[in-house]
Amino acid sequence: MKDENTLENALNIDPTEVRKTTPNVKDSDTAADQETGMRKSVEIDLSKFPERKKVEQRKDFGEVRENIKEVIDYSKNAIDGILKVASESDSPRAYEVVSQLLKTATEANKDLLDIHKQMKTLEEDEQVRNVTNNAFFVGSTKELQDLVRKQLPEKKVKKVKNNDKETG
Repeated sequence: MKDENTLENALNIDPTEVRKTTPNVKDSDTAADQETGMRKSVEIDLSKFPERKKVEQRKDFGEVRENIKEVIDYSKNAIDGILKVASESDSPRAYEVVSQLLKTATEANKDLLDIHKQMKTLEEDEQVRNVTNNAFFVGSTKELQDLVRKQLPEKKVKKVKNNDKETG
């Protein structure tokens, strides 16, 4: 019983409770947190699980996309507020802040588009790797031999005698 939670490790899930074998016996193989009674989380190398890696990439893409959208929304509200301040105060510094905020909002929009392009590139790379080309020949073996003979130089074609017949 070297590793009791092999199933949890294989499925990458956290166990719900610590299994105890006998009362008053400390199981040194289980790495449980004494306060919560839960086992420590397991780190998994995602390079061994390409499907899991795709899920993680899509999840990260979604999080980054939402973060950038929030930045864009906040910048819209900030631009409205600073424009009111700038128009009321007629301060050149306030208008400078407005221009910087507009520049930042524009860059956030560009970042959003760049993230879409990057995700599209990742998905295209995955599709390119899955291409399989199967070539097959329909015909007799003699026709196949004739095609091969045309492709190879005369020196490389070996003539074989079979049942007193010479074939090439």
